[in-house]
Amino acid sequence: MPLAIDQSKRVVGIGSNVVDVIYRTNKIAGPEEKTYILFNDEGDIVKEVIGGVTLNHLAWANLLGLPTGLFGFQGDDRYGKMIREEMDRRGIDRSAIQVRENASSSFSIVNVAVDANRSIYMARAQTGETTAEDIESCFADYIRSAGLVTTEISQLPLDAVIAVLRIAREAGIPTVLDVDVPPDFAIDVAKLGSADDFDEAVSLADVIKPAKAAADQMVEASSPEERARRIFEKYKAILVAITDGKDGAVLTDGAQTIRVPAKPIQAHDTTGAGDAFLGGLIAGLYHGLPLDSIARLANACGGVCCLVDGAFPLLNQSPDQVRALYDGEAHDIFTPKPAPSKDTAKREPSTVGLDSVRLASEALQSVYDHMAAGYYDAAVELIRHAEIQGGRVHVTGVGKPRHVGHKLTATLQSTGTRAYFLDPTDCNHGDSGQVADGDVVIAISHSGKTHELLDALTTLKHNGARIISITGNKDSDLAQISEVVLHVPVTHEAGPLGLAPTLSTTCQLAVGDGLAMALKADRGFTPEDFARYHPSGSLGRMLKEQKGT
Repeated sequence: MPLAIDQSKRVVGIGSNVVDVIYRTNKIAGPEEKTYILFNDEGDIVKEVIGGVTLNHLAWANLLGLPTGLFGFQGDDRYGKMIREEMDRRGIDRSAIQVRENASSSFSIVNVAVDANRSIYMARAQTGETTAEDIESCFADYIRSAGLVTTEISQLPLDAVIAVLRIAREAGIPTVLDVDVPPDFAIDVAKLGSADDFDEAVSLADVIKPAKAAADQMVEASSPEERARRIFEKYKAILVAITDGKDGAVLTDGAQTIRVPAKPIQAHDTTGAGDAFLGGLIAGLYHGLPLDSIARLANACGGVCCLVDGAFPLLNQSPDQVRALYDGEAHDIFTPKPAPSKDTAKREPSTVGLDSVRLASEALQSVYDHMAAGYYDAAVELIRHAEIQGGRVHVTGVGKPRHVGHKLTATLQSTGTRAYFLDPTDCNHGDSGQVADGDVVIAISHSGKTHELLDALTTLKHNGARIISITGNKDSDLAQISEVVLHVPVTHEAGPLGLAPTLSTTCQLAVGDGLAMALKADRGFTPEDFARYHPSGSLGRMLKEQKGT
């Protein structure tokens, strides 16, 4: 059964890659029924997470150490930018993603009930418009460069699926097909192609993973085990795996047919559990595990997926949860690995520089898109209340945010807010006396975990200061001790290594400027006020000329 996977190359896939727009509901409504949308665990009505059949299973395989890549079309809209940013954060290659101007990216509306059942409404967008000709002309070389190729029957037209699998087969590259929807849905509802197209696509795949509803329609059988064997024989596969929800999965490689039960869990959201299962299955195949262990690893990923909102693994906890649920053959698949390295090939400096500016614009747009209409209201109210009581504003930060803080202090001073910079490293050595009871401290930190800053703020808050934070982590210690949080969600940095604070500080600077302008507007700051603070330099000369003095 082992597949000849070249481990020096990526596992690449094409198909559904979306933003899942998730609503928690009290039940899944039937025809003519009404139901209620509930607040989710974060206290919000809606949550947007990355997902999609193909990108999901690539992300779970990537979580288990496999080099992965996605190819296909996306739009230049907000959802497309969100997907690409998350791929970058996880080290999923997107060099073969082609972005179409003025086009929409795929998304899904997902309603998740309190019993963890869900309904999904898919907008296929660019994925649904991909043709066999597109595959041949745009992506054939990328397919041939892979160690394993995956695709799906869900959103991608069947002629495109066939083209992908045929190119891979001719190049001797093993393939995996996720049959996510039943044949009648693919043919009659989604209009992905004909019945002959469906059978041809499935026949071209080496590994076939039908969802239970799809498997039930593909062959007649009296049991899942018999159904797996019949699919194996009909489509001449190397491996067939049928997911069966809480009952686990059935796998056959022709020599043996096994059922591996799922571990009991308290499901939170069953969205994408089959996708996560396939990610684990691919990882097991990649590492050459025995069939039983492959099934247990796949089941573990599917189970852990049911613990999160949506279907994307959580980098900080999903690996440990998979390890806890997996009870198959011991393997170094769980050995901690370095973070996925970025392309270290030398690039033209100017290209890297231009990329940084482009990424900055995308990051700013993403932060803006997350801002509600009243984003600054609480911060403005807190500062204005302190000013009425005779209080002042102090700005602080460590490292690069320190420099952002100096700039914000200067902008506040020049637009009517009495502001002073506070060095946090000196704060607990006497400089905390700069801050009086009732003063406001604006603390800047992307991680919200910088200990020098937190130590200083603990003292200041004890002495009566009121804290506003500008941070990328709304669940951080900094956010917890803040009265107002200005959330600046930036997921990665620019540059070849993606380490130096660049995009995060750009967005901090913009959010700080926005706060200064909101305060300026609230106090009715006039051109005459501005002229009083800028008597020299080009601004001063311009204002004097305008006044005729």
